[in-house]
Amino acid sequence: MEYARTADELDALVEANPDRFPTEFIEEGSLADVLMKKHTYKELATLVQMPADPGQMKEWDLTEDQWTEQVTLAWLAFKHEHSL
Repeated sequence: MEYARTADELDALVEANPDRFPTEFIEEGSLADVLMKKHTYKELATLVQMPADPGQMKEWDLTEDQWTEQVTLAWLAFKHEHSL
């Protein structure tokens, strides 16, 4: 299974695989996966605009850039999944 690591990769996978759900390209158990399962689209859209969460960065062993990418992936996958 190929998983998206960046927003561009997710967009490319979604475009190349219109018969699959966008969330299939998010690795199960990743921060992006957890965020999608616990938050609404509106909450994710707000998170994308927030600074990185130090607690989540520590818990998930992520850099600020990696945290931002995970939040962005969750938001974009949700957006694609629901055609928003």
